Amino acid sequence: MMQKQLIPQRSVTYYFLKSKDVHMENGRTAITLFVRLAREITTFTGREKQTQVETFWVELEDIAMEQAAEKVKALPNCMEKYEVSEQVFRHLLQLSKRCPNELHGLIPYYVKANREMFLPWQELEQSWENC
Repeated sequence: MMQKQLIPQRSVTYYFLKSKDVHMENGRTAITLFVRLAREITTFTGREKQTQVETFWVELEDIAMEQAAEKVKALPNCMEKYEVSEQVFRHLLQLSKRCPNELHGLIPYYVKANREMFLPWQELEQSWENC
């Protein structure tokens, strides 16, 4: 009797991730900005699932609060994850090469989005002062 050959199913998902976090460092308040463009390839073979993540571009930047632009200070203190189409992903990748700082304040045309809020920096400052 012949056995059925399982044909792997493959899906590709494109992500634009960004975050802003405010923290105290050596007695000064600083902002950390993070942006990442990544592709996730998931392969299913029967009940087995394999996921591979490829990072195309990433930026991590620390800025002293007093040196940060007002638009950076106004960004929400959170982590945001956007699932985007391949076409939008390619445009974001081009933008990352020409003007990467614009990605921090950008909300792309997305398929799905998720936001996880961090504590406001004023609350963090007060909690550190009380320690």
